[in-house]
Amino acid sequence: MTGPKKETSKDLTVEAEFLRKMVLGILSTLEGKGLLSSQEVDGIIRAARQAATPPAPKRLGGPAATTQWVRPGQAHQPLDRTTPVAIPNVQRSAPAAPAPATEPDQKPPVIDFDLQ
Repeated sequence: MTGPKKETSKDLTVEAEFLRKMVLGILSTLEGKGLLSSQEVDGIIRAARQAATPPAPKRLGGPAATTQWVRPGQAHQPLDRTTPVAIPNVQRSAPAAPAPATEPDQKPPVIDFDLQ
């Protein structure tokens, strides 16, 4: 006869540890029998670990590191702009050679279409 099921209070940490060990045992058995390579087992474990960790919260844009806060009614102090700022050289390669000069009296070819 089947009777009403008893509700048992299971410790979630014990259940999670049991499940983790069981999955690792299954993966190592499959690897031992040659059905999975060690790289595939590592990939499965890495994917499971990544799926189990919550994503990092997005960082909202905050004040810059040089921000100076003032209280309401307090006059602000302007930034010190006496220090020269070096402009970085962002060129990735040597400047391109100038194009050969064309004769000023030459005109570019013109194509004339008669659409009827």
